[in-house]
Amino acid sequence: MAVAFSASASSSSWKNNNNHLSDISTAIVSAQQWDILDFEDIEKELAKKLTDDDIYAVLKCINAQDVLKRLKLCGCINITGIGLYPLRGSAVLEQIDLGLVGKYDRPQIKPELKISQEVIISVLDSIISSDECSLKHIMFPQQWRDAQSESLNQFRTRYNTFLANLELNCAKCNAEMSISFGQISMLQNNVCYDCLKPFCGDCADENGEGRKTLNYCFQCEKDFCVDCVSRAECTECLENMCSGCLERTCQECNQTMCVECLNICNGCNKTRCTDCGSHRHCEGDNCYKSHCVDCYNGKEYDIKWCEKYNSHYCTGCVDKKTH
Repeated sequence: MAVAFSASASSSSWKNNNNHLSDISTAIVSAQQWDILDFEDIEKELAKKLTDDDIYAVLKCINAQDVLKRLKLCGCINITGIGLYPLRGSAVLEQIDLGLVGKYDRPQIKPELKISQEVIISVLDSIISSDECSLKHIMFPQQWRDAQSESLNQFRTRYNTFLANLELNCAKCNAEMSISFGQISMLQNNVCYDCLKPFCGDCADENGEGRKTLNYCFQCEKDFCVDCVSRAECTECLENMCSGCLERTCQECNQTMCVECLNICNGCNKTRCTDCGSHRHCEGDNCYKSHCVDCYNGKEYDIKWCEKYNSHYCTGCVDKKTH
């Protein structure tokens, strides 16, 4: 990753060399397996600063077209999508998550998206047109799914035609089956987000014990099979969701709750439910800063009420609006 970012930073010399790395850089990159590239593994502050040039450099450095099977662009909110051009025509890519949020995060993103439907659809069309295409899971940004533009619906039709021709067997009963991309939800049906195993309708509904084998989580809007992520109930709001969305525990009362019912303080890093402590939250675009009352005053990112914008903002977000 560092090699790729360095290449992007000195893009003029890199491009003058036809996007080729030095022998030393090539050796560094080749020492790793690059079948999965998940940007949730890097800091959110870094992810949101990444440009299309950065993403392009990373994908070129790892020879993504031939080796990358899964791409998850968590936090990359400032890309348009042209950085994904190295993936065009890929026959090995199995999953691409363009939701721009973490695995267990709610899919809402506040600002207008910079990522272009036209660019992304052109890349995806080149992939599903490949004779040996392996793509079986796509996650679009929620704003796209809600709006359902004509171009996105037309791509969904083309993608479903491709999916209908995939030779798949149910991971449980081994029966021949097909998968599809939902028209109303614009979400992948009958495929686990984690293991990408397909399940026929009968096996997805029951596992022999009266419980579903494939569970949909209304919090993160993903399907998980019971072997990957179990299902649980928030002790506060009583909503059923995947256990990944309930992995946080209040450090005061030890209750396990969903992210909506818990707060993490950026000052002391403690997690508390609303009953155990009050928090101030920044309402800036894609800002997740929060301070408990104990840490509220005197901090670098102290969150204050802004009379001009009628919202709470941390120092950094106020500065952005001011300038």
